[in-house]
Amino acid sequence: MPQFRRIVCPTDFSPTADAALAYAVDLARTANAELVLLHVLPTMIYPLRGLGMAEALPHLQAELHTRGKERLAEAAKALGTGVAVRTELRDGEAYEQVLGCAQDLGADLIVIGTHGHTGLKHALLGSTAERVVRLSECPVLTVRKPS
Repeated sequence: MPQFRRIVCPTDFSPTADAALAYAVDLARTANAELVLLHVLPTMIYPLRGLGMAEALPHLQAELHTRGKERLAEAAKALGTGVAVRTELRDGEAYEQVLGCAQDLGADLIVIGTHGHTGLKHALLGSTAERVVRLSECPVLTVRKPS
């Protein structure tokens, strides 16, 4: 059986992510592993007529960072004792940042929630979890949306 030392669990603070976090916490406690709670903020850009793209208002991005850090701290605190927790906040495409975080920190496992979209909704929204599963160099545990 593999020994987990570091587990990355991305969260968007949804019920699906919370279900994945519950699995990640149990695994981290059992394996005495560090849990990395990751939140990814998409880079906010908007089109400029004829000039390409520009980043959204800097103060809005700064506010999102502040709120993201606060929510991560609250989530980590709510886990209580018995598990070592690190929080990470990153900007960019979610699947790329999840994979980058896992690689940068030498994660042994990624635990990620999946919303279970199918059909047209899946085609339009894509699937962060699916991309992580396909591209990850370490094992990935997917947790379906709670019923």
